[in-house]
Amino acid sequence: MPRLGAKVCLLRCSLLSSLLLLLLRIHETEQNSYCQQIITERHLAELEELADTQMQHPGRVSFKFIDKMQLNDTVCYVKAAFPLMGKILKRTEFKKNSSNDQKMDMVRTMYTNIDENVDPCIREEDDEERMLSQMCFKEFTTSPYEMLVLVKDFFQDIKDLLQKQTTFEKDCSRVYRRVCPGPKKAGSSPEQRRKEPPAREGRQEPLIYITVASVVAVLLATGGLLFYKYKSRVLQRPLEDGGCDPEEPERRALQGARECSELETQDL
Repeated sequence: MPRLGAKVCLLRCSLLSSLLLLLLRIHETEQNSYCQQIITERHLAELEELADTQMQHPGRVSFKFIDKMQLNDTVCYVKAAFPLMGKILKRTEFKKNSSNDQKMDMVRTMYTNIDENVDPCIREEDDEERMLSQMCFKEFTTSPYEMLVLVKDFFQDIKDLLQKQTTFEKDCSRVYRRVCPGPKKAGSSPEQRRKEPPAREGRQEPLIYITVASVVAVLLATGGLLFYKYKSRVLQRPLEDGGCDPEEPERRALQGARECSELETQDL
């Protein structure tokens, strides 16, 4: 009997373990199915239409985001950029009740649904990852069209990863630490960076002018002082050599002229 009881207990434990595994697989399947259905082709089409309506917009917009090419890791790119995308969507507004406004509301709802499940589709970063990912933040300055294209491409990346049943469990700390030296400032599109002169050179120009002006002023002052000393030495040299007044030759010339005049008078 004791052996039979042990076998029954072992059988029950095996059945319970199998049931738990089955429930976990069912949950994972449901979770994957839910996440895969959040971002639809319609959402991506709406974003593309939104971008097209802004193609001729002359303005510029600035926002913080992640440079995908810098990270070169789509999973870590999505994890780091996902919170920033929420801020971009929140500040992107169109005329109230317009078709563009309705499309943007649909996109915001889709973004919220990604994380509203009991198990979020994109695992939130832990404290270390969050701290390190902030070193990858970069300030972009683009046209509204380019910004909306970036938004559309971002959700396309998420959709592709979810279709592959990516769990986003990857620890991205090493990736952030390796490729992100720190936050970037004044980031812009490559075309704008080619047109704009470097800010450092602009700050150096006034310093160069001030330096040149100071050097010229010093040289003029030094030249004036040397000329004054030279003039003083020239005037003092006759006194030192003969002890005569510098005006003596002029007086002698006048005296000779008077004598010549007196002689001419006598002859007459």
